[in-house]
Amino acid sequence: MSSFYNLFFANVLFLCFITSSLFGNENIDTRLSLGIETRYFKNPPKWVGQSSDDFQTSVEGFFEIFYPLDGNHSITINPFFRKDGIDENRDLLDIREGYWLLESDPIEVLVGVNTVFWGVAESINLVDVINQTDSGDFSGDQKLGQPMINLRFLPEYGTFSIYLLPYFRERSFSGREGRFRGPTEIEKDNSEFESTDALHNLDVALRYSHYFSDVDFGLSYFTGTSREPLILPNSAAELFPYYGQISQLGLDFQYTYVDLLFKTEVIVRDGFSETYTAAVSGFEYTFYQIFDSDSDFSILFEYQHDGRSKQEPQTLADQDIFAGYRITLNDMSDSSFLGGTVYDTSRYNSTTFLEYETRIYENFSLQVSVTEFSGAQTSDPSYIFASDDFIQIKLTSYL
Repeated sequence: MSSFYNLFFANVLFLCFITSSLFGNENIDTRLSLGIETRYFKNPPKWVGQSSDDFQTSVEGFFEIFYPLDGNHSITINPFFRKDGIDENRDLLDIREGYWLLESDPIEVLVGVNTVFWGVAESINLVDVINQTDSGDFSGDQKLGQPMINLRFLPEYGTFSIYLLPYFRERSFSGREGRFRGPTEIEKDNSEFESTDALHNLDVALRYSHYFSDVDFGLSYFTGTSREPLILPNSAAELFPYYGQISQLGLDFQYTYVDLLFKTEVIVRDGFSETYTAAVSGFEYTFYQIFDSDSDFSILFEYQHDGRSKQEPQTLADQDIFAGYRITLNDMSDSSFLGGTVYDTSRYNSTTFLEYETRIYENFSLQVSVTEFSGAQTSDPSYIFASDDFIQIKLTSYL
């Protein structure tokens, strides 16, 4: 973590301490969560140097703080930490959120660190380009906090957002003992950038979103440093990340017809060496209160296409089909199941997963997931995961 970000992190925590001391804790909403996560790998590791332990355990925690100031001002702080028992590259101290917010209809101003999500699809979110991926979370759903200035205009005919992003967050990669890596480690400390400003390149993003009748849509534009690095070898045969400059136009679209959702995300990206198009499109159909119960059952289907060449950062979602289901029990514990398979129609390999979530009593949540990789050939990008089938159990306490 750079000295800049360390300084920013310290300043935000100091601000939190000062506001708490001066104005009293009775005005501050706080929430603490602590979790323990264990992964069980059923196969021995494939690559030299990886830990032979069957179990990989980590602990993590959030500390959420919301402080309303006078008028329309508020401060939100959400630091996050993770400590892994095997792979030190998964260790993380991050601010998911740490910002000052002014809400003055029809304008909002946010300054600080925030996590922004764009997208409607289930299997992949192509338009979601603001935040860097937290590689310590294999699913890719978790993101690193992004320093920003965000202006939002909220007229009756939609929402206009402007993002100024003055600092770049690098992606982390599995360490020597960690799983989910190839035969050669990626040396994050040797990163190179197309921009001469490196980490301090000013990225800019714009978005317009609106809805009418049964349609929700968003139009977005991003220009700046790619969150996806190109992995290159150096003269010593070591691998390092190279972050190029990109521009991206995006569209996310969702249409609701009774119990059926049609979902589409499309991007046109001017990348490292070419301009290409990528898209994901599909549907979600829900059967409500199946068998006269309180449970809902949804069928999920999406097709992924990505037109990039090998000169771009590689993706696993090039010509893939995703088929899955979601079961929402609508019980007192908010229990749910999500399962499915992503099948690569060009390489004939697949990734299958099953996730279960529930709440235990009032202050605990349990997450159980199973992920299995099959059919990958040595030339496939996903071959590096061929021995990494795993079961993950995570228990979180909320205080």
